[in-house]
Amino acid sequence: FSDFRVGDSSQILNEAHVRTRMFSSTGIRSGAGQTVFISHKHDDLDEIQGFITYLEKEYHVTTYIDSMDKGMPKNSCAETAERIKQVIGNSNKFILLATNNALSSKWCNWEVGIADKTKLPVNNMAILPMLDRGQSLYQGNEYLEIYPFIEERVNIFNGNKYLAVNIHTKDGRRVVSLKEWLNNNSNL
Repeated sequence: FSDFRVGDSSQILNEAHVRTRMFSSTGIRSGAGQTVFISHKHDDLDEIQGFITYLEKEYHVTTYIDSMDKGMPKNSCAETAERIKQVIGNSNKFILLATNNALSSKWCNWEVGIADKTKLPVNNMAILPMLDRGQSLYQGNEYLEIYPFIEERVNIFNGNKYLAVNIHTKDGRRVVSLKEWLNNNSNL
């Protein structure tokens, strides 16, 4: 997803930091529009910032990134877990930015479990498999195969690339554009 790297990364981080602080300090649903909880490994923030900025600019959603939440305790504790559960529950969508680092994180796996109960039944959860910098093989975890996932597709009519969400259904699979998925609050 190197296509998502736009502009000076420090400017992107500062813009996202301001938006996230505003989002977390004004409440999860207070006029924020579509909100997306981004589950990620904190060590990967520089790697994934391009995608987060892309989501915000291209799809006009508000992303929640716990490491930028002023309401979070400085050190992880029970209050951290309660806050994360609250935000996942109040967000419209949940996306795991599944780098190899994130898949080894206890917190990311715990967040997937929380989202599984509240977001999966209505297809408001997706996994974005991402290669770590310098790696050519995505390791993944087998259990993630049960979740909808985001993938790059090509429009057969004009050759343009776009992101889509591949959703499991009782009849097989259904693919919808990321835009449709982000804008839909009902069961797809």
